[in-house]
Amino acid sequence: MTTAPRKTLLLTYLDVPGVAESTRLALRVANIAFEDVRVSYDDVGAMRDAGKLPFGQVPILEFVDENGVTTSGPFGQSGATLRYAGMLGGLYPLEPDVMLDVEQVLGGLKDIAVALNPLWYSNVLPRLPTNGSLLPETSINAPQRDAVQTAVNAVILPTRLAHLERVAQAAKESATARGETGPYLVGSRLSVADLELFVVLNGLIDGSYCAEVDSVKLTRVLEECTRLSEVLHATKERLQQVL
Repeated sequence: MTTAPRKTLLLTYLDVPGVAESTRLALRVANIAFEDVRVSYDDVGAMRDAGKLPFGQVPILEFVDENGVTTSGPFGQSGATLRYAGMLGGLYPLEPDVMLDVEQVLGGLKDIAVALNPLWYSNVLPRLPTNGSLLPETSINAPQRDAVQTAVNAVILPTRLAHLERVAQAAKESATARGETGPYLVGSRLSVADLELFVVLNGLIDGSYCAEVDSVKLTRVLEECTRLSEVLHATKERLQQVL
């Protein structure tokens, strides 16, 4: 009787939390074995030149055999890797109505990330997928960057958090109607949306996600978002139990 070849799951990203952290957490919470490969920007450039990055960027997921040869993948896009990890670990709901609650929150957090792009890159555009550089012609100057920072802190973040608060409250009411009472977004089940909320919002507060965010003001806004605070607290407790 032949033995199936051993395969190892590799998650490759920069040595920062960033857009891969939720996938890392999902795999760890679900106790799924994987190699957490941390690379430098130079490594990313070499991988891009070698044609290993489907979208010219990290993170990527791939399976390799015992000789380090890729047998499946690589697969790109942080949203795809997060949902894949969630599906593997039972952290992504299969019921269409529950999935909508999760996807709404993931989409709302993506809207926040898009708004932060000019602060991350001092550019209208993110890094070019061809070589990872920033296009000088679309860079923004200091006054423009200050204007973006003011808008993000005064308008975009408070408004987006209010949106997420309403969606999270509605998700709780739907979960209660299904008989699934609990502190997480969709009730008693931890999902990838809880993990993404935890990573993004905590990263905004401690500055690791975007240093230009007014953490004091954001903390005050979050204190008024009682449902989001409930989700964040429950997710933090869960992570402390399993990590």
